[in-house]
Amino acid sequence: MDLRRKLVALAALAALGAASACGGSGSSDKTDETVTLSFWNGFTGGDRPGVEHLVSEFNTAHPKIHVNMQIMPWDVFYQKLLPAYGAGKGPDMTAMSANQVAQYASKRVFQPLDDAFSAGLIDKSKIVPGAVQAGLYAGKQYGLPANFTPLLLYYNKKLFKQAGIAAPPATWDEWIADLKKLTKGKGPGGKPAQYGLTMGTHETVEGIPILLAGQGGGVIAADGKTVTLDSPQSIQAMTTWTDLIRNDHVMPVGTSGADADKLMQAGDAAMEINGPWLTSSLDSSKIDYGLAMVPAGPAAQTTLDDSVQFSLGSRATGAKKKAAEEFFSYWNSRDSQIYFANTTGFPPTRTDIGATDLKNPNVAVFSQFSPKAVPFLPGQIKFAQMQNEVIDPSFEKILNGKGDPASVLKQSAGQLRSLLSGS
Repeated sequence: MDLRRKLVALAALAALGAASACGGSGSSDKTDETVTLSFWNGFTGGDRPGVEHLVSEFNTAHPKIHVNMQIMPWDVFYQKLLPAYGAGKGPDMTAMSANQVAQYASKRVFQPLDDAFSAGLIDKSKIVPGAVQAGLYAGKQYGLPANFTPLLLYYNKKLFKQAGIAAPPATWDEWIADLKKLTKGKGPGGKPAQYGLTMGTHETVEGIPILLAGQGGGVIAADGKTVTLDSPQSIQAMTTWTDLIRNDHVMPVGTSGADADKLMQAGDAAMEINGPWLTSSLDSSKIDYGLAMVPAGPAAQTTLDDSVQFSLGSRATGAKKKAAEEFFSYWNSRDSQIYFANTTGFPPTRTDIGATDLKNPNVAVFSQFSPKAVPFLPGQIKFAQMQNEVIDPSFEKILNGKGDPASVLKQSAGQLRSLLSGS
């Protein structure tokens, strides 16, 4: 599955209003009958067979519960979802990008799922912390993990060897030195023929906020209310990396996630920060690559995660709710997650699955660093507006030399504060 999916704008949320109370199909409390759960998702990619297998396996093991799954492209999923809920015909269960959950939860389309933890159906202590955090909205658990991954540093072993670099960088000092060594030659328009790093700055998962966090900065603090985009630490990080990118040309500017991947696939970039979906294309391109944790900055070593979360429609109560919680528990069980990881290439959502349980060494590396990953702007109902209208444009403006980091980040931070106050 391509986690860089372009999600359709959810402007219709504002018009949902009272109709949100009709969201989800009606409940069924007749426990002597089979409980049917409708389930919509967009798992159309390489993970689809794994998803279909687990749903089929669950249905076989639970004769009194039947999950009726509909898989559709993500854009179709988002186009259909709100109208269906507004008409009272929405699915009982959904799986969607974690950064979209809060928008629906704020309109009462979804219901909290804290009971799955409190009743012991899912052992919270054994779930990757970032996967739990990604499903939070207003202090309650509106999402439970369907998949989860940290973003890691990919590096081209051949290019490293040619540059005399024996191992991936562990600190910013090492990283910066390596980036300069690995940026070489002149290509079209005087640009380097080989970049030390490639990273998309739009239409992709976020990378630059990882750099801000390494300096001790960020975009919005963990409390979800305090804007840190214009903190001294964030400004310092952006200044450091802007100088490297603009003066030393270690990374191209203004690339989409897809364009960044193409540079890595062609061997024209030595490093990229990305998730496990990149492995298949690098394998196909016969790139000899390794994986490592994002190097430690002056203040922290951290990375962001990307997650798809299960949610439950607000009208799925009684027997339907119990059945859904049973499904979520089954999905996040140790056996299911070992199967899902080995089938799809995504690391497990659990912390008690070791490398010996995982067939693919790449999956084991992603799993190893999962506990270090944190969600980007969890619980923000205006996530899409923040990202597409404020955060990404501000980073690209700075990197294109259209404003200095301090002034641009201060202006953007003001926009974020306005969005938060209007939430």
